[in-house]
Amino acid sequence: MPNGSEFIVDFLLRQGVRTVFGYPGAPLLELYEAIRKNNESGDEKLNHILVRHEQGAAFAACGYARATGFPGVCIATSGPGAINLATGIADADLDSVPMLIITGQVGVAEIGRDAFQEADIMGITIPITKHNYLVKKPELLAPTLEEAWRVLSTGRKGPVLVDISHDVLSAEITDRRETLGRHGDILPRIRENGIPLSVQLPKIAAQLAHAYRPLILAGGGVVSGEASAELSRFAAKYSIPVAVTLPGMGLILDRKVNMLGLTGRFGTPAANAAMDQCDIVIACGTRFSDRTVADFDRFSRSHFIIHCDIDYAEISKNVKADLAVVSDAREFFGALSECEIEYDPAARESWNEQLRAIKQKAKAPAEEPESRLSCAEVLRALDVVGCERRDCVYIADVGTHQMTAAQRLMPIFERGFITSGGLGAMGFGLPVACGASIALSEREMPGDPRQIVLICGDGGFQMTAQELSTLNHAPMPVKIFIMDNRSLGMISEYQKSRFVGNVFESELINPDFVGIGRAYGIESRSIDVSKRASLLEEIRDILSFPDHMLVRFDID
Repeated sequence: MPNGSEFIVDFLLRQGVRTVFGYPGAPLLELYEAIRKNNESGDEKLNHILVRHEQGAAFAACGYARATGFPGVCIATSGPGAINLATGIADADLDSVPMLIITGQVGVAEIGRDAFQEADIMGITIPITKHNYLVKKPELLAPTLEEAWRVLSTGRKGPVLVDISHDVLSAEITDRRETLGRHGDILPRIRENGIPLSVQLPKIAAQLAHAYRPLILAGGGVVSGEASAELSRFAAKYSIPVAVTLPGMGLILDRKVNMLGLTGRFGTPAANAAMDQCDIVIACGTRFSDRTVADFDRFSRSHFIIHCDIDYAEISKNVKADLAVVSDAREFFGALSECEIEYDPAARESWNEQLRAIKQKAKAPAEEPESRLSCAEVLRALDVVGCERRDCVYIADVGTHQMTAAQRLMPIFERGFITSGGLGAMGFGLPVACGASIALSEREMPGDPRQIVLICGDGGFQMTAQELSTLNHAPMPVKIFIMDNRSLGMISEYQKSRFVGNVFESELINPDFVGIGRAYGIESRSIDVSKRASLLEEIRDILSFPDHMLVRFDID
């Protein structure tokens, strides 16, 4: 009979999991031994990636899931190991990323007695998981794992944590089939809420027939719902422009669609003008966060809002919806595409031309600093070369460079722009890039992505720089663009604007990034303003390099 650890390995393989990210500890020794034994003798291998910090494991699993849509899996030991996962779990929760987190726990007899490396990780993660469990009985291991996988991968996806006592990991699982039958319904069923699409569809069509300036606002739910094609058909058929939230940046739309780009606090002029001037907003897969809408009440009063989301709790959470629809994004846009709605083509064309003019005006190059490169000019050059090669997936860490990347880079693939949207977690980029590299090497994805370009700041990079070691396990080349402006750029700008030009503790004394990269065996170089005239050629050379590379850009 298998023990609990062997059962976990078998369960993961049956779900199609090929890679897990983790860091070992005493309560998990049986699980690591089960992975070793399976990989020595089993037909299917379970690839384990040893990260350099548990936070890296959570972010790498998150990157795996973001790049492919297939759930990422990470494991960590009890106490500090499990707690170190928390930032990556919260990031996945806010951006609806499917993840299975398995943590070891002290023995059942020690739980609640402040045992060595004991922490109530179930209690800690209640607010940042879709659901979580503590398994203290061997007979509950199988149904808990089955239920956890169902919960994380259906409806609005998200992270699920399973905390497993050391006793269960080493105990025999005597009768798997009987266990599943007896305990198969350990969670109450998810209630159906909201008004279904079939009821709301005629009302939506009636409103669109009278709309002169409609706008589609697409969020991360459209990306995770893989609804780009359906959205494109609907937007093109009715000449409706599209703006996106930061998590919605991974959409790939038909060339016929008037794509306005990112909206909100750091949005493009055209997208923000459309949000301000439209008469109807068709929002899907977004919660209308404070980065998208500055004044919730004013926006609610001044626009007719059609709000679709797979999660009823997100509708009217921040902005009051006039028409609410609980639906999957693909079903929603697919059904709208099948409608035949009369509208005023001249009014729609005038609306689109107005927005195209704003887009064109915004393309005028800004004056660049003389002494250093700017982040914007580096990313403009990257966009040119990326569009030439059409083989890059972009990942952005968090900070000013993240917003510049969202404004300047055009994603090439579905899920081709990955960033921390809801949590805004600095240090996200490097371990996420490691996870995405492994995922895109293991799983077939539309298009032909061949490399990852990570854009990060000097501050965020140093939060997880140790994961350069994890790049040794990443088959797909990762090109790391470090924007070195010797400061926490966004925080510094906030301080200057709020405190009469004063800054405090937001300036950095940085190490030799090129030296760090080389110490980890990674080809590394630095580019400064002296290469401005040849910047396009420099980036072409970087993206042509067949392996990982770290590039430090000296920017203003």
